[in-house]
Amino acid sequence: MAVQKIEAWSFSRLQDYRKCALFAKYKHVDKLKEPGNAAMDRGSAIGKMVEDFIKVSGNASRKPASEIAAFGAEFLELRKRKASCEDQWAFDKEWNEVDWFAKDAWLRVKTDIYSFDLASNTLLVVDVKTGKVREEHLEQLKLYALGAFLKFPTAAFVDVRLWYLDGGIEVPAEPKVYSRAELPALKVYWLKETKGMLADTRFAPKPGYGCKYCFFSKAKQGPCQY
Repeated sequence: MAVQKIEAWSFSRLQDYRKCALFAKYKHVDKLKEPGNAAMDRGSAIGKMVEDFIKVSGNASRKPASEIAAFGAEFLELRKRKASCEDQWAFDKEWNEVDWFAKDAWLRVKTDIYSFDLASNTLLVVDVKTGKVREEHLEQLKLYALGAFLKFPTAAFVDVRLWYLDGGIEVPAEPKVYSRAELPALKVYWLKETKGMLADTRFAPKPGYGCKYCFFSKAKQGPCQY
């Protein structure tokens, strides 16, 4: 039998692995499906509202839906700038851009919104969130910066932001702007963070409090013994 490994990664996949390696195996190697939930459905619906508001042109409404109104002025400005929404970027192990579905796609990055300002040679990347502010989301900004520099080789700077719609909160409070000089360090950081996951062939479980909520758990009649 061939050795089973996780061959490609994304931020969400890495978070799954950090939570429990066996959970990541069930989900990303064995391809077992988890059911959706109300929070995920709401997040997807609100993300679609944002996309529809930004992409519509002409005499479209200047008033955003209440769910996204906390950043209504910012979304209107992004509409004027013809920002791109729901883009998918993929790269191989040599950091070259490839098709999202390519066999050699090794890193995948999904963006909610991005806009390129030619005057300042800066790419703005915005990740739209619902729910609570979480510390781990800040790390995701480093991946958006890496992906943006790889996708747009002429960009000198990447401005990355998190917009929490429910609370009207922007994180970080002061804009975080990466320079292209930081690209080598970003590569090193993510190579280090993903090394264990991409080399793992054992996928040891991490039993704990969260097991009772896990779809693959024994309590849910899943394949896991915990």
